[in-house]
Amino acid sequence: MKLVLKLSGKVLEQESLRFSLGRQIDALTRQGHRVLLIHGGGKQLSDFCRQTGIPVLQVQGRRITDERTLEAAKMVFGSINTDLTASLLAAGVRAVGISAYDGGMTNSRRRAPLSLNIDGCLETVDFGFVGEITGVDTHLIDALWLAGFVPVISCLCRSPQGQILNVNADTVATELALALRAGRLVSVSDVDGIYLDPADPDTRIPQLELEEARSLLLEGVFVDGMVPKVENAIRLLEKGVDAFQVLSGLQEGALAHCLESETGTLLHR
Repeated sequence: MKLVLKLSGKVLEQESLRFSLGRQIDALTRQGHRVLLIHGGGKQLSDFCRQTGIPVLQVQGRRITDERTLEAAKMVFGSINTDLTASLLAAGVRAVGISAYDGGMTNSRRRAPLSLNIDGCLETVDFGFVGEITGVDTHLIDALWLAGFVPVISCLCRSPQGQILNVNADTVATELALALRAGRLVSVSDVDGIYLDPADPDTRIPQLELEEARSLLLEGVFVDGMVPKVENAIRLLEKGVDAFQVLSGLQEGALAHCLESETGTLLHR
């Protein structure tokens, strides 16, 4: 199976945890799965910006990226990619670290200002140097897979003019999963699923069908960073990928056994 794994920056800070995830990814590759990794780094980017006096601005879970934030993202995401690739190699994974624009893997354009409902009022929001993916070319990924490598991709893209753009890692993972016709996209973060009430662990949803996900999204059940994650999941399922899964990278062995147990939350058509 073609497996696309999106790793949240929240589970990549500790070397021991990166190594543990690497061992689980190695187990998946040994089972014959072709694995593609996309990593985020929102937490690390926010921490770095606060430390260096760069304002951290977000609207409905989406980051506003000005020039200073973009330069910070280049540094932070590059550092995460380097550390993650090194940990994976130490765990036995033949990892290759690249960006989402390498080899023309993705094409993107700067997102136009959006009209959003904020506290009951329509406001126009310019997200700055944030990109929308307009095309995907999987030749580089296919070549790396054929040679036995696991691509490790940061979520920096580029415009046709060569401008680097910050793209939500969930969006990058979704577009690549669709282009590759992956069997499943697995989102690995610090939460073990989707909750009806984020403050109540007993409200985790083991399985969720597409129509149920649409209804809950419209009802406003999902908040903050879960909103773009669920939006991308819905689009993924609508376009033909079989399943989307959210699980915790902090739970020992959850990733290694993601295909054989009810780990986290599984969204399906």
